[in-house]
Amino acid sequence: MPRIKTEGHCYVCGKTLGQAAMKNHILKEHASDGDEDCLLLLMEGAHAKAYWLLADIAQNKSLASLDAFLRKIWLECCGHLSLFSLGHGQEVGKARKVGVFPVGAKFRHEYDMGTTTECLITVVGSTSRPKQKNAVRLLARNVPPAWKCASCGRPAELVCQECQYDVDNPNFCPECAEKHEHEMFLPITNSPRNGECGYEGELDTFAFQPGGV
Repeated sequence: MPRIKTEGHCYVCGKTLGQAAMKNHILKEHASDGDEDCLLLLMEGAHAKAYWLLADIAQNKSLASLDAFLRKIWLECCGHLSLFSLGHGQEVGKARKVGVFPVGAKFRHEYDMGTTTECLITVVGSTSRPKQKNAVRLLARNVPPAWKCASCGRPAELVCQECQYDVDNPNFCPECAEKHEHEMFLPITNSPRNGECGYEGELDTFAFQPGGV
């Protein structure tokens, strides 16, 4: 996909900021309001950096909890295998507690060893929060990119799987998709797995709701 920058919504207070400014905002305004010790993580598509998340995770939780979160918000389509690895390619078991990673640590998550979606994860802070039901709490997410139809310029809703590796804009509105030479379409999603395999984002329940946090 084209290399574009996206702003994001703060899910705590509703502010809209760029990625770097959002990280600083979370660390300054929403990082020390409880007694559960956490790590603040920045997650972004390795090859689609328009898609990014900021979330905290309790330090006593495992990478399996993070894997489950990433599958739900960004990845799950067909029950594919996944793994975590360090920068030099060494696989890290999902039983590893996230608290072992220091601030500044970087690691990688891969989902589906055929049509692989890679996510880069950086520990950007040590934080605290009130006790949570879920291991991972979403704090900020990119605003969905506003793709335009390649044929007519209207808002696009579908991505052509046949075109996405060959053209700059493989996105179409429903009307133009009916006239397109190919028939393999998926709904556009707010995910680095957009257009891959059979991913339709049906498990993603994390759409931003103004004033909803």
